Amino acid sequence: MIWILQPCNDMFDIDITTLAVSAVLTIAFIAPFYWNYRKMSQKEKKLDQLIQNLKASKGINLSVKDYWNNQYFIGLDPTKKILVYSSNIHDQDPLILDLNQVKGIKMEEKHHEFNKRKIVDELNLIVHPIHKAAFPIEFYDGEKFSSLDTEPVLIKKWEKLLKPLLNRVPEKQLSA
Repeated sequence: MIWILQPCNDMFDIDITTLAVSAVLTIAFIAPFYWNYRKMSQKEKKLDQLIQNLKASKGINLSVKDYWNNQYFIGLDPTKKILVYSSNIHDQDPLILDLNQVKGIKMEEKHHEFNKRKIVDELNLIVHPIHKAAFPIEFYDGEKFSSLDTEPVLIKKWEKLLKPLLNRVPEKQLSA
């Protein structure tokens, strides 16, 4: 028995209406992803421009930097011992901190318990300047964001990165 296959022209008849509806639905599905991509690209370009401006105006070369939750930014120039931080890089000027004027840094976690589970409310690096009161560098705020992502890893990374650059003071004295 020999089978002869013949092309069937009826199989690929698609009317214009079906094609148009499919195209419109595909565009409607893809459009939000494209707009989000464009918005994120613009924010990243703005961040890159800010970093270039810092480099040009202050001579700061941020060789280590992190950007998270579409707003937080932290960067370090380890040779000049300069830390740059902003809790919302798109709406406020960054804090520029000379680490030679800092005696210590310590991670702080505020949390509460719910059904025997620890819920993190805040993650901060507490900066202890030499001649000023201590202040927090916010890595996570539970009132702004619903869940932790990479913040615990980031804060430990930055604490470990910054401590060797500081004028060492025992941690017991930082609490006082």
